Order: sequence, then C-alpha cells, then structure tokens
Amino acid sequence: MFVDRRAELKVLHSAYGSLKSGEKVNVAIIGPRRIGKTELLLKFREKAKGVVPYLNLQRIGSLDSFIFAYTRELLYEIANTLGLEIGRSELLTWDDLLILSAKLEVDREVRAIKDGCLETLFEIQESILEKTGQKAVFILDEFQEVLNFKGFLEVMRAVTEKQKNIAYFISGSAVRMMEEILAPKNPFFGQFRRIYLKGLPREDAIELAKTTLERAGIEASRSALELIYKLTQGHPFYVLAVCRRLIEEGFEKIRRKDVHYAFLTELLTEKGDIYMHLEYVFNESLSRAYKGPIHKQILLILAQEEGLRLSEIARRLGKPSGEVSNYLKFLLRTDLIVRQNEKYYFADKLMRFWLAKTYLGITELELRREKYLEELIKELEEKYLRVKRELGLARESVVREKMREVFGIDFKPYRRGDVEFDGVAFSDKIYVLEVKWRNKPATYRDVEEFVKKAKEEFGSAVMFFFSKSGFTEKAKELCKKEGVKMLIPVDLECSAF
Repeated sequence: MFVDRRAELKVLHSAYGSLKSGEKVNVAIIGPRRIGKTELLLKFREKAKGVVPYLNLQRIGSLDSFIFAYTRELLYEIANTLGLEIGRSELLTWDDLLILSAKLEVDREVRAIKDGCLETLFEIQESILEKTGQKAVFILDEFQEVLNFKGFLEVMRAVTEKQKNIAYFISGSAVRMMEEILAPKNPFFGQFRRIYLKGLPREDAIELAKTTLERAGIEASRSALELIYKLTQGHPFYVLAVCRRLIEEGFEKIRRKDVHYAFLTELLTEKGDIYMHLEYVFNESLSRAYKGPIHKQILLILAQEEGLRLSEIARRLGKPSGEVSNYLKFLLRTDLIVRQNEKYYFADKLMRFWLAKTYLGITELELRREKYLEELIKELEEKYLRVKRELGLARESVVREKMREVFGIDFKPYRRGDVEFDGVAFSDKIYVLEVKWRNKPATYRDVEEFVKKAKEEFGSAVMFFFSKSGFTEKAKELCKKEGVKMLIPVDLECSAF
C-alpha cells in the first residue's frame, strides 16, 4: 500500500523533468525492506508520462536473463508510449522482441543486443531512444543484486555516464551494500542523488493508522494511535500489520491494551506479518553466510546483551578474536548490526527483541495472559525501544540536523567496512563531520585521528569537528593547520541539549 511521500515524489518528478530538459539526474533510494521504496517508485511511474521501464533485479538469475529482460522492458515501454498495443505476455523470446523492434524500426539495434554483451546493450539503448524520439528513466529495483555480475558497475558507469536520453532510478534494501556501491573509489561515486527512506513522521503514521481503522468502522483514541506510532517507529508495513490485527480481532473501540496485544501478536507469533517479515530479513541476510551457525550464535549473544566488545564476544564463543572479527565484518555488511565506539549493537531494536523472544517459543496463549503481556510490554519499552544515550546517536542526529539548518549541508551517517563517520555529505565537494559529546574538550589526538581517517578515506574533504566542551589549545592549533572548521554548541544554537 502506498503512503504519502510528497517530498520524495517531488524529487523523482523533478529529476524526470530535468532529463526531459537536457540535464541528466540519477537517483538512488535506500532503505530497509518493506519501508515503501518499491511503492514510491511505482507511484512515480504511474504518474509519469513517457518511457519508464521497471525491473526487479531479485528476479534475475543470470547476466543473459538481465540483458533480455532489460531489452524487453525498454521496448515494451517505448511501444506503449508510441501507442502500439502489445501485452508484456506477448514478449517471451528474442523472436518476439525482434518482431516488435521491426515495428519500431530498431530491429538492427535489437539484433546487435541479442548477439552482443552487457556493454552492447548499454551502448545501443541510446540509439534506440534517439531513433524513437524518446527519453527514458529506467527503474532498477534491488540494485545491489548486480554485484553478483562481475564488472557490471564498471561497464554500466563507463557506457551510460555521458548518455543524454536515459537516467536511472535505483533502489536497494541492503543499505550497507548500496552505500558501498555509491561510495568513493567505486564507479558510481557522485553519480546519484540519494534518498534515504525511513519510517513515516508521527502525524503521517497516525493518519495512516486512523484511516485504516476507520475504514473498518473502528474508533481509536488519540493515545492508542500514538502508541501504534511509538511501537512501530512509523514503519508503514508495521503500522498496517498492527491495524489489520486489530480489525481481525473484532475490536470496536481500540484501547492501549488492545494495541499492545495486537503488536506483540504480530511480532512474536508465527502467524504475524511482522514476525514473517523479520524472519525473512534475518534468514535472507544470513543466506550468504559461510559460517551460518556461528553468525546466528553471535546474534543470539547480542540479542541477550548488546554493547559487547569484540573480545567479549570472542570469549563467549570460545574462539580467537581474529576469527570472530571476520564473522563480525560479515554481519556488519548485512545491516543486522552496527558498531559504535568499538561495541556492537543491533541496528534494529525490534529485530533484537524478536530474536531474543522467538527463540524462547512464545505462544499466542501466553500473550493472552494479562500479567505476562504486561511484563513483555515493560521489557519491550524499557530495554529495547528506549533510546540508548550511551551511543550518542540521538545527539549526532541533532547535530546533523543543525548542520543542515545552519550550513545547508545534508550530512548522513557513513559506514564502509571498518570506516565510520558521524556524518558525510556528497555535493560539489565532500563534507565530513565528527561529533564529540563529552564533558571535556576535544584533544589534539581526537583531531589528529579524525583528519587522518578523513584523508585516507576521501583524499580531500571539507572537515567539520563539533565538540560539546570545546577544544584544547593544541587541538585548536591543529584544526587551524589542517583547515578543520571547529564548532561548539553555540555555533549551532543547540546549547540546550
């Protein structure tokens, strides 16, 4: 179900308008599964007038099948735009495509693609678009799957970069892998404008829940709707799953207790949509794991107690730290865990709660026991959904927001392998941000390490260093020498933190 994403849709339509005016803009939409990326792209496609092929790369098994499917979608969309009546079901073989290409007077080009390679496809699509007088935005969903094809990114970038008749909207659920694809030192660095899709804002999530329940003739108090938002963190799939559960339970007026029951039933019992979603994400994320059982064991350890260091995890596994470090590097690429201050945490607190509890085999009957339900609710809210201030994530987020307001720079958290920054922005230049929220001034060593890391990762970048408690004199001297822009709370008007 599509939920209102006005700002994001505006970006997509603006990019399409730029292409038609002669300025090519590629867009990458990044976010976790079921957050609404595909729905957003299909909504844009529904409203756009012109050639907008769509291809989900999870359904592509080989490079040959990619070349065929890509060509089919491109020709199909051109034909529809030009008023030729043809169904996609009529385009099942290369012979079918050649018949259609003859009608479009591009059969020579399509024969070359059929007998050629990936490079041929990308080269000739420009000729096809020129001959048919069209410009296209090609949507490639679950784009991280192209990593299965050796050399794909290099070929695509080299051939399509200067093409004027086609732009790309790509999306991906593997957040870390998508960021690596778009990172410096990789072919697509600087080629895509990024949209990070997150949960809905409070009022939008509440409106979605309210509308869904009202359609079923169910009344919900404001406090109950607020609770739906709090528990789901605005994730549209979770909001709808909880509302559907409330509808199926036959409640006429929703109380907070009903919301808690519906949410935990969806989350912890096998018939729940949220349960099935988390199970799929968990298993799919580990599907390429060489040491699957050990990776699961690490996650179970962190589900019971997160914030552990490498040495602590290794000790609990009874394995050398070097070996465990390799397992953790894999898990960091799956988006299941994150590392902050040399400690490891679940990226999704709800996933942590789900994993810890479902391995205990909680039943729906137990959830109907009021005392047990209350205990689960208390643990969920106090241990899992509570903001972890020791991570500093909330403060980093606000500093990034203030930087956007004051300087117009839209910083995002950055991770690539073992390298992390509190904020990085890619625009005409690369901007890097370090945040220190401590009760003592930033030291010479703090600045030195930040500068070294920034130079190693990006070569040249505009560096900002925010320190809650200011800087030592030696740190100030180094900042001036290295061109690091020093910031304190008053500079960002966030002294009330």
